[in-house]
Amino acid sequence: MARKKKVDDEVKELEEFEELDALDELSVEEPTKRSNKKEIKALEDLPGVGPATAEKLREAGYDSLEAIAVASPLELKELAGISEGAALKIIQAAREAANIGTFMRADEYFRKRAVVGKITTGSKSLDKLLGGGIETQAVSEFFGEFGSGKCFAKDTLVYYENDNVEHVESIEEMYNKYATKNGEIPFDNGFAVPLEIVSVYTFDIKTRKVEKTKVSYIYKEKVSKLIKLKLSTGIELKVTQSHPVLVFKDGLKWIKASEVRIGDVMVGIEEVPPKSDVKLCFHQVEGVEIFNYNDYVYDLVVPETHNFIAPNGLVLHNTQLAHTLAVIVQKPLEEGGLNGSVVWIDTENTFRPERIKQIAETRGMDPEEVLKNIYVARAFNSNHQMLLVEKAEEIIKQKLPSEKPVKLLVVDSLTGHFRSEYVGRGTLAERQQKLAKHLADLHRVANLYDIAVFVTNQVQARPDAFFGDPTRPIGGHILAHSATVRIYLRKGKAGKRVARLIDSPHLPEGEAAFRITEKGIED
Repeated sequence: MARKKKVDDEVKELEEFEELDALDELSVEEPTKRSNKKEIKALEDLPGVGPATAEKLREAGYDSLEAIAVASPLELKELAGISEGAALKIIQAAREAANIGTFMRADEYFRKRAVVGKITTGSKSLDKLLGGGIETQAVSEFFGEFGSGKCFAKDTLVYYENDNVEHVESIEEMYNKYATKNGEIPFDNGFAVPLEIVSVYTFDIKTRKVEKTKVSYIYKEKVSKLIKLKLSTGIELKVTQSHPVLVFKDGLKWIKASEVRIGDVMVGIEEVPPKSDVKLCFHQVEGVEIFNYNDYVYDLVVPETHNFIAPNGLVLHNTQLAHTLAVIVQKPLEEGGLNGSVVWIDTENTFRPERIKQIAETRGMDPEEVLKNIYVARAFNSNHQMLLVEKAEEIIKQKLPSEKPVKLLVVDSLTGHFRSEYVGRGTLAERQQKLAKHLADLHRVANLYDIAVFVTNQVQARPDAFFGDPTRPIGGHILAHSATVRIYLRKGKAGKRVARLIDSPHLPEGEAAFRITEKGIED
């Protein structure tokens, strides 16, 4: 029976392709009958697409004329098993029916742009810089790494491995060693040193697992004051006041060092390097003191989990705009939202539902309802990340007729997996090709479904830069020419953050200052 069904399917497809050839001949021999061709409303109405081919296309995710219109002939050729010429004719017919890929007058395009939605960031100055907020039908890239203001005193001990050789030394000694070896680069209010083969152990508070992770940079800057936390086990931790520490309060959570009170319980790992069975240890806070420091503080940049385990077992944290947008997009239009849902592709385990709840509560929203409208998936490699865009499109289609259609797609971060998997110049071409395909998929989703795509990105050092900014976002020219809007984030004075508009097709360059508070982003 299976063999007979297969033969029947092949016969159906052959008949469909013969019909396409017949249509081609008809269009040459009888051009006067073109005006009488049937209106195309479904896939089966396309020339050469019958039930068998339409079923194949729908199974592959091409279930609308718009999806066919923006596909490439090679994609349809492989999926439907047709010739490239036949695929091209199908795509051309879909473009005409969907009015995609044709010319229109600028005044018509201006009216079409009027339906573009904008999500407020929570900061009026940042909204003004962005021309009203984060736009739908666009890919907005925000990048930046250092200057977070979350650092340790110079005598903080760190445990790390270099080519599987174990090291325990102060973070200042570690910085000086690699600055001599790799060179240091001026950055914001301090300096950064790129690291290539240094690894630390990090702790994931969601899975309660410890993993070995590479460090991207070590950073230093000068500060005037630090906070000292004295623990019951005799440990003293000296950090900047905004530095997150891991505590046990109704479960594990990160709080700012300035929010720690005597009697609070800090959490660490019992053994370093940790064994397969992770055992937590608990330290009661016995003293909290702010003191004058006036020296350099240091931090390690760990892209995956943003923390590392110190020799004493403490888990040290090493940002928030995406979390704010995920809440605000659910607000009605008159309050700066789009009354929409969110799909979040998390590549570095940075999504925090606790932070979503906090922002929602402080903005007068029901935190449980807000969380129900956010769909999160963790991407474990670049191929999985690209596949999740397809899965996201399925959710977007399901939510289209609902009261809260998807209006925001977050990818945090865009290039992390690509960077770690494709190392060296020999793999650059393949990496850029995959990244270009990934970005094309994100643009297609943004345009087809009128949603905002918000991506975060990392920066890398430019050792040859003697003047100006010594960093650049990862992704090269592919990302530079693909992102609709590019924003560079850095630390400003008095605890503020500064956003600089790097590139936009219609907005002037400029800067905006904002603060990160319990409500998310504010002026």
